[in-house]
Amino acid sequence: MKMHRDILVIEDDEDDRDILQEIFKDLGYRNKLVFFADSTQALAYIRRPEIEPFIIISDINMPKLGGFELRNIILEEELLSDKDIPYIFISNAQDDYSIRQANKLSIQGYIHKGTDYNKYKEKIRNLIDYWKENINTFSSRNS
Repeated sequence: MKMHRDILVIEDDEDDRDILQEIFKDLGYRNKLVFFADSTQALAYIRRPEIEPFIIISDINMPKLGGFELRNIILEEELLSDKDIPYIFISNAQDDYSIRQANKLSIQGYIHKGTDYNKYKEKIRNLIDYWKENINTFSSRNS
């Protein structure tokens, strides 16, 4: 089932990756986590035809290829857009511009990282639980 596939996390900050690793460990999901510190490497990975992750969680502000640019590539490349991968932004940015840009890119979620571990963990749990419950509904509509 698609809901048990890998969760891709694209985050250039090592501390933020460690926090997400701990959150997912605490939440106990069966999905394998695949971390990328470099979004260009993540792009090469998801371009592989056999790769069909459950969800992509991506930071916005990254060197080389930012989250907005990565999302835009995924939308424009037929091979990638046909994979119907939910795309979620995680960011410390809460400004109107960032939120508007994210919405223009047809994202499926935007989570503010914040500084409260338990609140962040609850946001991640709500996000994953939502997609685990609804992924088949959305995928069957697009088939």
